Amino acid sequence: MRKLRNSLPIRVGAWLLFLVMVSGAAFFGLQCVRGIQYQGADDARETGVFSQMVEEREQQVLELLSCQLRLKDNTLDYVARQTCQERLEQLGEQLDPGQTNFRYQVLSADGSQVLLGNLEEQSGLEALVSQIYYLRLSASGVSQMALESEVIPEFSAVETEEALIYSTPAAGAAEEMVVLHCGVLKPEQMEAQDEFLSLEQEFARCQKNFAFYLTLALSFAAAAAGLLFFLLWASGHRPEGEAAVLVWPDRIFTEVWTLLLAGGTALLLVLLTEYENRWIWAAYQADSGQLDTLCIAGTAAITGWALLAAIFLRTVTVRLKVRALARTTLLCRVVSFLWRRFSVFFQELPLTWKTLLCFLLYLAAIFAADHLWPFRYWYPLPGAVVNLAVLMGLCWWSAGFGRVRKGTEIIAAGNLNHQIETAHLPADLRGHAEVLNNISDGLAASVNEQMKSERFKAELITNVSHDLKTPLTSIINYVDLLKATDQTDPRAQSYIEVLDRKSLRLKKLTEDLVEASKASTGVLAVNREKIGMAQLLDQALGEYEEKLEEKHLTVVRTVPEGESYVYADGRHLWRVIDNLLSNCAKYALEGTRVYIELVRGKGSVSLSVKNISREALNVPPERLMERFVRGEESRSTEGSGLGLSIARSLTELQGGTFELAVDGDLFKAVVTLPQSS
Repeated sequence: MRKLRNSLPIRVGAWLLFLVMVSGAAFFGLQCVRGIQYQGADDARETGVFSQMVEEREQQVLELLSCQLRLKDNTLDYVARQTCQERLEQLGEQLDPGQTNFRYQVLSADGSQVLLGNLEEQSGLEALVSQIYYLRLSASGVSQMALESEVIPEFSAVETEEALIYSTPAAGAAEEMVVLHCGVLKPEQMEAQDEFLSLEQEFARCQKNFAFYLTLALSFAAAAAGLLFFLLWASGHRPEGEAAVLVWPDRIFTEVWTLLLAGGTALLLVLLTEYENRWIWAAYQADSGQLDTLCIAGTAAITGWALLAAIFLRTVTVRLKVRALARTTLLCRVVSFLWRRFSVFFQELPLTWKTLLCFLLYLAAIFAADHLWPFRYWYPLPGAVVNLAVLMGLCWWSAGFGRVRKGTEIIAAGNLNHQIETAHLPADLRGHAEVLNNISDGLAASVNEQMKSERFKAELITNVSHDLKTPLTSIINYVDLLKATDQTDPRAQSYIEVLDRKSLRLKKLTEDLVEASKASTGVLAVNREKIGMAQLLDQALGEYEEKLEEKHLTVVRTVPEGESYVYADGRHLWRVIDNLLSNCAKYALEGTRVYIELVRGKGSVSLSVKNISREALNVPPERLMERFVRGEESRSTEGSGLGLSIARSLTELQGGTFELAVDGDLFKAVVTLPQSS
C-alpha cells in the first residue's frame, strides 16, 4: 500500500479515473432525473406532460375559434384583421393532420353538426384515439371564447337554441354554445413528428433504461468516493519519503481555496437555475436531443465542481497531516497574532486587574445573554449557560489551586524532590507552581551540596583523627617512659609535664572529633532502653563533685519524687550529661551556683542545667552549638568547643531535643527525652 501511495503515476491515474467516475455518475444520474417523472405510470398518456400537451392543443383550438369570431366583426380595423388572419393561418398549419397527431372536432350544441375539425373523415374519432376529451364552450361576444365547464364524461345535448358560431348574435341574444371533443392518435397510428410522438418515444426509452442508469450512477458514485478516499490518504506523500510535505498549492492560504470553491459553487447554482428552466421546457416538449445536450452540459459542470471540491479537500487534508492548517490559514494567523498579543497583555497585568477584567467580562456576557438579540428570546437559558461556564472555570481554578497548595505542603514537609504537576493549570497558578518547583530544585541542590560537604568534613575528620592516633600514641608512650626516668634538671621535669598534659589534651580532642563526626553523620549505634534519669544524674554529679568544689560551685538539684524513666541509650545519655557538667566546670563563674532541675510530664522528661558564665557570652545560642565554638574567643581554656555540638547530636540520635538559652551571663541548657512507660 505504501508503494501505491507514494507512486506518482498511480496517483495521476487515480485522479484521471476519479474524473471519469464523477462524469459517469453525473451523466447517468441526470439520465435518472430525466426519467424519474415517468416512473409509476403504465403509459405515456398517464403522465402530467401528456395532459399539458393536450391542454395546449385545446388552447390552440380555442384561439382558432376566437380568431374566426373576430374576423366576422365588421368593425375590426385593417391591421387587426391582418394580424388575426395571419394567426389563423398559423394555427391552421399547427393543427393540420400532417403536422400533429392531435385530432379534434367542434360540434354544435346538440352534436348534430360538425362545425370545425382536422379529421380527414368527418366521423370516426372514437376509432382513432384511445380517449376522447369533451369540452362545452360558449362564445361571449365576438372576440372571446372561454372554457365554461370541466371535462364532460360523455356526450349530452345542451338545452339551448341551435346556432352557428359563424353568425353574429343579435344584441341581447343568448350566448352561443358549442362542444369540443378531441384526442390523440393511438401510438401505432402516429405518423406526424410532433410532441406526442416524441413523448411516446421518450417514455419508452426512460422506462426501459431507468433501472440500468440508476445502477450505473450508484456504481460510478461509489467508485468515485473510493478513489477520493485513496487520493486523500495518499495526498502529500513523496516517493522518497514517508512523511507528508507541503507543495506549492498547499502553501497558498486556505481562504483562497475557500473563495474558489465558494465561487465555483455559486456559479454552479446560477447555471443550475438556468439549466432547470431549460430542462423543464425540454421535458415538456419531450425533446430528446435537447435533453441529451443538457445532460452533457450538466455532466461537465458537475465534474468541474467535483474536481474543485476534491482539490480543496486534498489541500485541507495535507495541511492537517503536517499540522499546518492554522499556519497556512490567514484568518487563523491573524486571530492567533491578536490572541498572542492579548495573552501577553493579560499576563502582564497585576492579579487585581486580571480579576477586575474577568469580572467585567462576566457582567458583559450576562448582559448580552439576557438582553441582546437573539439570546433574549431564550431567557433565562443563555444566562444559565454563562453562569455554568463561569462555575466550571472557577472549579477548574480551585482544583488547580488545591493541587498547588498540596504540593507546597509536601515540599514544606521536607520532600524536596516533589514536583508539582503543572499540566492543565491556569496561567498564574502554573507560573506559581513552576517557581515552587524551581525553589524545590534549588533547595534540594543546596541540601545535597550541604550533605556532601558534611560527609566530606566527617570523612576528613575521621581520616585525620585516625592518622593522628598513631603518632599521638607514640608520643604518649614516650612521655610515660620519660616520666619513669630520673631527671636532675628541674626544667626538663617541667617540660615532661607540659608534654604529658598537652598530649593527653590532644588525645581527648581527637576522640571528641571522631565522636562528633560519628554523631553528626548518624553512624553511631543506638540501643534505646528504659533508664532512670535521676539515678544517672546522681552518678554524674558524684563523679564531678570534686571538680565542682575546686571551682567553688554549689549545685542546686531539683528532682521530682520517684524515678523519672526515659527511653534512651544509657551510654550516649551519660555522655550528654557528662558534657553539660564538664561545661559547667570549665566555664562557670567561681563561687556561683549551678542549678540542675529534672521535670517530667506530657510524655517527656526534661533536664535543665543553668549556670553563670565566667566570661561574657558574646555569641548567640545557635552559634554555641556549632563545632569548635566556645563562649570566650580567647581560647585560653582547655575546652575544644565540641561538647555542646556532641551533646546535641547524641540527644537527637535518641529521639530527643537539645536547646540552649542565653540571658546576659546566664547560660541554660535543656535536654528533653521521651518518657518511658
